[in-house]
Amino acid sequence: MNLKQEINKYLSTQKLMSVATYGEYPWIANVYYVHDANLNLYFLSKSWREHCQALAINNKVAIAIADSYQSIYEPQKGLQINGTAQPVHIISKLEWMFKMWNKLIAGSKGEQLVDPKKFLDAGVSTIYKITPKKIKFFNTELWPKEQFKVLDL
Repeated sequence: MNLKQEINKYLSTQKLMSVATYGEYPWIANVYYVHDANLNLYFLSKSWREHCQALAINNKVAIAIADSYQSIYEPQKGLQINGTAQPVHIISKLEWMFKMWNKLIAGSKGEQLVDPKKFLDAGVSTIYKITPKKIKFFNTELWPKEQFKVLDL
């Protein structure tokens, strides 16, 4: 079994993550995300929000991703991640992220992200790339005894 593939598969089943930051004080926020094949996570947020202000001071983050509807009596699945977050300013990376966001998050009902240059120039929101350093994957279905595996990146 390839742990990276299993984590990638699980990330594809979820859309929302909790991101914990620490600037002047600790803060946690729920944000929608998309991910790439290297398990990097991308999220969009208003630049004035507490977690974005904290990232300007300290780029280290902790992430939790789990389906809140899973029953306590069923196999438990979820991710705990630590890593770093950086703003994305490269147009080609923004184009990829916009395409994924429009497909997976915005859908046909949400506001579509269209023009990366106009987005950057507006400066209202920021797209962050989270580069994981460690991923702990809880999955009692795959690992009933150990309950989790760790991927160090």
